[in-house]
Amino acid sequence: MKNAVLLAACFLFLAVTVSAQNKAEYQNWMQTIRAAGRSLNENLEAKSGDAAAADAKKLQEVFSQVLAFWAKNNISDAMKFAMDAQSGFQEVAELASAGKFDEATEAVGKARTCGGCHSAHRERAEDGSYVMKY
Repeated sequence: MKNAVLLAACFLFLAVTVSAQNKAEYQNWMQTIRAAGRSLNENLEAKSGDAAAADAKKLQEVFSQVLAFWAKNNISDAMKFAMDAQSGFQEVAELASAGKFDEATEAVGKARTCGGCHSAHRERAEDGSYVMKY
């Protein structure tokens, strides 16, 4: 009996640790998205195709991690938001590489799915921070 309780406590500790790591990792992804998005806007405005395409590809990569996170948690609407962002930023990268800056800027608007996902999967805590909802 003592071993069973110890084993259960170990599993609980592991689950809490993994959850905390996932949330911290997720927050890092959101910060990366924010920074890359800002850079993308600046590079599109400056008509810097290679730099804008690199930003869009970075966003694609991060959204693939976001997609895997939500897939692991089996949250279908969040998975769709991430997939839409991924494919949208792929289009942005292609357009920016081709020097089609107006079209790339328009595609950014379609690729940004932040608001929908944030509305559905986060809530404001009493301290003003945000907590993810699953």
